Amino acid sequence: MTARTVIFQITAIGRNYRAIAESARSVLYWARHTPRQGFVPRLWLVVEPEGYASSPSTYESLRSEGARLLVVPRNYTTPLGTRGKARALQYASDQRVEEGLSNAEVWVYHQDEETCVGQDTFAGISDFIRGPKLVGVGVILYPIDWSGSPSHIQEVTRSYDDFRVLDSMTMPKNPSAGFHGSHILVRADVEDVVGWDSIGYSPAEDLTFEIRVRSRFGPVFGVLKGFAYEKGAFSLRDQLRQRRRWMHGVLFAVRRSPELPRDRRLSLAYSAISWFSALPSIAVLVASLAFHYGPALLVTGIFTGFIWVSMVTAYLEGYRMHAEYLERRIPLIQFVAFGLVGAFIDAIAPWYALVSRPSLGDFIAKDRPAGAAATPRSHLPRSGIRSVPARGAIASSSIASEPPRTTA
Repeated sequence: MTARTVIFQITAIGRNYRAIAESARSVLYWARHTPRQGFVPRLWLVVEPEGYASSPSTYESLRSEGARLLVVPRNYTTPLGTRGKARALQYASDQRVEEGLSNAEVWVYHQDEETCVGQDTFAGISDFIRGPKLVGVGVILYPIDWSGSPSHIQEVTRSYDDFRVLDSMTMPKNPSAGFHGSHILVRADVEDVVGWDSIGYSPAEDLTFEIRVRSRFGPVFGVLKGFAYEKGAFSLRDQLRQRRRWMHGVLFAVRRSPELPRDRRLSLAYSAISWFSALPSIAVLVASLAFHYGPALLVTGIFTGFIWVSMVTAYLEGYRMHAEYLERRIPLIQFVAFGLVGAFIDAIAPWYALVSRPSLGDFIAKDRPAGAAATPRSHLPRSGIRSVPARGAIASSSIASEPPRTTA
């Protein structure tokens, strides 16, 4: 039997070259130190020319260490003229087809520029590719370069929300909007048949891709065991711009995805409306308190109570998921205050999306700020058992003792 191949593919503009180097070297390290992988690992770096130009020495060093470097040609175009990250993803897909790597024995594990892996990630991939599902989605943690800032505190809630995403994703019709562009595993022939090409710029190409896969192949999504390890935005401005892109991605899917069934289109529209309602809800709460208009709180309280419980649970459980990886702890009062700031940025993001648009030039810094200390070793995966609860059968995964290497 031919050994399966897994391509670890980091797709990005490439200007965050230090973050890419850390992610790439985490793959290279665990490829050498994970016994009985059950697959042949390969590493592909797919970057834009301007990304490569930002640090040619870094990319050539990674090439010499074993990475395959693909610089997307400036004149490369797709039949539908897609732009942005989808263009780079489609270019990598075309390369696989040309090289005979588009078949059922090849899988693609997608990483963003800051997506580091652990031995648990490798173990989860090895387990998944032996199963019947065609697309795997897992839980992402955000401990790398964690500073306790409002943006970083807000990010821990995303890990807890991943359980909702996984539950919805494995349902036949996926009634929610959540889907990762990273820490997903796709069988290569499935990805290459569906493709990433779309008309113009798709702000959330991952959601568009998920909709197309589900339309063509049905409920082929499963839980990918093991974590991926990423980092949050370093500033509130970048957090706001990131969330703006997400909202435009949902609106793009609702308005311009012909494969989207009517019931799913309605549920995505409802998700968008719910996000928009966050800011008015805050305004009503503040106005009620300011003008002592208690009846408004009596009417809305029956609904907002559930929302506040969900929010508090997301912060507490999200932080608990990260606690073992975080060397820096912050006082409770700071955690609450910064959490409220981060939540407020998320609340105004959809309204910001109404008056501004994401562009191809949007750049979210993921290289740590100049002068900032590198992530302590204890922030990164070490030995222990990580249980990953989600709907259906669940198993735990182990993380070996030495963390991924980082650049100087």
